[in-house]
Amino acid sequence: MRGWLAPAVLVAALVACSGVDEAAAVGLVTRFHAALADGDWAAIDGLLSRSTRALRPGLGTARAFRNLGARHGRYLGGGLARISADDGRITLVWAARYERGAVNELFVLVDEDGGLKIDSYSDKAAP
Repeated sequence: MRGWLAPAVLVAALVACSGVDEAAAVGLVTRFHAALADGDWAAIDGLLSRSTRALRPGLGTARAFRNLGARHGRYLGGGLARISADDGRITLVWAARYERGAVNELFVLVDEDGGLKIDSYSDKAAP
């Protein structure tokens, strides 16, 4: 029992010192999924970083997320699987449930203009 106590305390201390605003990160992902469910591309566009929005003109980048529904079906829910911070970026893994099964979503978040924004996103069906 003593063998795992020290590593567990170390991990907890490192997470506490990492400066990750977990509530803000989870809130952003929650807003993303709500906008996705509503097909609200303007809301999704507002959640994206400037560099991500610049990938396609107008709301093109946000509209690209409509393919999620085609691949996975309707979003049913999910939760935080893992979060870490490095070099000013927050990496968040979201264990999502869609109509067609479990999906691991990877979000990279950046602080932009005083708030978190989605800088990159990827999805992969969970095994």
